[in-house]
Amino acid sequence: MDKNPRKEYLNRAEVSEMIEFALRRHNRRSTIISSVLGWILIGGYSFGLFQAVQNV
Repeated sequence: MDKNPRKEYLNRAEVSEMIEFALRRHNRRSTIISSVLGWILIGGYSFGLFQAVQNV
């Protein structure tokens, strides 16, 4: 019995292209998530700082 009945195999260039595409997509998504989290944290810090300065 054949382990893979399909005879459509990917060559090295296609696999490399798929990996590069996945890495680019991951980097793009992680950059967006990191920037959003960074803005949220900076906003929270600024809000707390302004509250502390206002109460002094």
